[in-house]
Parts: sequence; structure tokens; C-alpha cells
Amino acid sequence: MGRRFTTLIGAGAVTLALTATSLALAGTATAPVKILGGRGSQELPAGAPGNAYLSWTQFRAGHVNAYLRPLGQPKILLNRRGYGWNGNISDTEASYQQVVRNNSNIWIYDINAQTRHAVPGVNTTAWEWAPHLDANNLLYGRIGNNNSWKILLTDTSGSPTTTLDKHSGKPVRQLFVGGIAGNWATWARYTPRTQHGTVVRYDIGAGTTQALPVPRGKVQYASTVDAAGDIFYVRSSNTTCGRGVNIREAPIGGGDLRLAPIPRGYDIQAMDAVDEGPGDGVTIYFDRRNCNSGFYDSYSIHVG
Repeated sequence: MGRRFTTLIGAGAVTLALTATSLALAGTATAPVKILGGRGSQELPAGAPGNAYLSWTQFRAGHVNAYLRPLGQPKILLNRRGYGWNGNISDTEASYQQVVRNNSNIWIYDINAQTRHAVPGVNTTAWEWAPHLDANNLLYGRIGNNNSWKILLTDTSGSPTTTLDKHSGKPVRQLFVGGIAGNWATWARYTPRTQHGTVVRYDIGAGTTQALPVPRGKVQYASTVDAAGDIFYVRSSNTTCGRGVNIREAPIGGGDLRLAPIPRGYDIQAMDAVDEGPGDGVTIYFDRRNCNSGFYDSYSIHVG
């Protein structure tokens, strides 16, 4: 399981070179369409409504950079220094992780002003990573000493930071940031020793967390969420990369729907849900890993 997330954390690259009604309740999805490919890896894709913007991480020839591309325009390099790992896009802001000299921090790029800034109180000497932004809400992870993992929520307008989930010590439990939209957030929990992993849905207003049940022999990860609170996630075998991988939806009203199968020998690292507007469904962006080569291409499906 951990191999799925080596690049997501970023550490591997540094050391090695609405309502209760679902917007997609019918559970119908288009076939995956490749949106980024070519040499190296194109991973951690994220988008904006109407394809107005696309952001992603490109891993090529030892260089790891985060990019933003407005529709029909040249791509913009987000990280000014070091390595860049993509976060997501909210309105006209793009979040990303910048790693310099083995120190990882979170930055936000203002698309209109073409400026970059850090959010006060977010970055520390620990490993901040996987930022996901929705309006003033910034969801991100922090990894510290003693196998300390945290999922944090910061209001960028200046409100205090809230710890949504945390774990330290042994047995190690890894916490992976998912997505955030409106009143909802999601992340994944994984225990390497037991190979047990699932995703959770968090109600920001109520402060409540719901973990999705996991079938025996399976693992669940790569979660994202839409503004209605519907969770989109990946389920696969808990022992083998690329075995039984499929994208699923857990609507806010209950139930569990299989949306799209992934070919044998391929896996998914992360997904990003984009609400296209009332009645227009949700676009899911995801990266697909070749389990043999280790390289990623990026895809999307539309759920409506």
C-alpha cells in the first residue's frame, strides 16, 4: 500500500533524486479519458469547472515541478525553487507543496495577480504537504517526529487551525489528505502492519467523522469529495498493486456505487473532484500508475 503514496508525500522524490441529494446519485460515469501523458510521470492532476484551469505535477529526468495551465495558454511553473507537488485549484487560486533542502512547505498561487504566498501559521519545520483549498478553507497534512501524522484544517482568513485527525507512535497509522468542498472534507487512514485502510467523510459544521466500511481483503484510499458531501474513492486488493482497482462513490444519502474499473496492472495515487455546476455533474481527475514501470499518466471521468 505504501508504494502507492511514495510520490504523494514528496519525501521519496527528495531523497531519491448543498443538500443530502447527491450530484451524481445515479452513479453513471464516462469512460476514463487521458488528459496528460508523455515522458516521465504526469501526476496529481486537479482541475476547475469548465476546464478553465488544469494543474499537475510533472516528474521527468529527475526534475519534479508543479504546473498550472489556463485553458488555451502556456503552462505556468508554480514552485519557484526546489521540487513542486500539486495541490488543487479553488476559484482563481492554486495550492501546491514546495520542497527545498528537505523542508516541505505549502504555498498558494494567485492566478490573477500572478503572485505566490504562504498562509500564516501553516508552515513549520515539520513536513507540510498535500494542500487542498476551497474558498478560505485549507486542508493539508503534517508529518513530524515519532511517526506523527496529522490532518489539519486552517481558515486562511485568520481563524485558528483545527486538527481533524492525528496519530503518532507504533503501530504506524498513515494519514493521507483527500479533498475539501463546501462543508465537507475527506482523507484516508492506512496501517501498514495490518494493511487496513479506508477513507473518512468529515462534516466541517458538525465536526463529525464517518469512516467507510471496508470489505474483507480490500483497501480504500485516494478519496475526494464534492460540495454535496459525496465521497469518491478507490478500492482495490490490499496486497497487490493493480489488482481489482476501481473508482467508487459513496453518496451522502447512503449506499456505495462502482463508477469505473481500472485495467489490471494499474493503480491510482490521488483524485480531485470538481463540481461543474447545478445539473452538470462532477469531473473526477486522477493519476493512473503503471505498476511495472512506476510511471503515471493523468485521466478524468465525468459523473452525472
